[in-house]
Amino acid sequence: MDLFIFLVQLIFTIPLFCILEYFDKKKITTIQKVLIPTIYIIILSGFCNEIKNNIYLIVIFEVLLHNFYTNRIVNKELLVNKKEYFINSLISIFISIFMYQYYISKVDSIFPLANEIRPLLWFLIIIFIYNLFKDNFVKNTSVKKSNFIDRKREYVVVTYAKLKNKYYKSVKSKELFINRFTYSVMIYENYKNPYFYRKFSNFMNRFVNKEMKYGIMQVESDKEITDERSIKLYINKIEKDYSKLGTKLSDEEKINSLLSDKNSEYIKDVFDIYNEINEFENR
Repeated sequence: MDLFIFLVQLIFTIPLFCILEYFDKKKITTIQKVLIPTIYIIILSGFCNEIKNNIYLIVIFEVLLHNFYTNRIVNKELLVNKKEYFINSLISIFISIFMYQYYISKVDSIFPLANEIRPLLWFLIIIFIYNLFKDNFVKNTSVKKSNFIDRKREYVVVTYAKLKNKYYKSVKSKELFINRFTYSVMIYENYKNPYFYRKFSNFMNRFVNKEMKYGIMQVESDKEITDERSIKLYINKIEKDYSKLGTKLSDEEKINSLLSDKNSEYIKDVFDIYNEINEFENR
């Protein structure tokens, strides 16, 4: 294969990766996730006929890129069902190779003419039938949800151990609740804004002359601050707010009050993390 085509296909792997990441957050179905890469290379072949030679390699490149991103950049491998992802990736690669061998590489024009609609129609029928009976091949929704909760619990505990080992000198409030609450927020913010994102955001913020969010606690500041500094500033603020709360409030009520400026999803996630930390520490 021509080196130039190979490099162009590598570049076009990035948009596919971004598309899959976007739709993954939208909680699309498994069959949709599996089909998106094939649809992507079909459309790409239609607009860029010059690079369609072995264009299924883009799907393989995306799988490799996704694994590197998950395991090395955002460190969220514990939240991924590896068996399910491996099977879905194999199916996605197989479908893309199949479509390349029997469609993309066989025609001069990718976009179908009238006499080419029939095989495409049957392909859609097969996918529709699979979608009807997919519950016979995959776990039901409740089991999937349970497995995700288990992986999330493991992620919280492992991340808590790592962050506590790294920042224990910074998180040292006299109130045990504040310490565990701070770690809860830290874990949540670190999940939403991993180290790689924070560093990139810090670089981009240098070109913006206004207060931005910095550090692992995502504290607003008019200049760049370290993770340790963001923790110290956050705890100072929380201790002031905490001193104004009633002593008879439950932990959930305290968290709701301290995060009153956040949305309900944020508060619920932090409270769930807080409970996991308490359960882990009280064993």
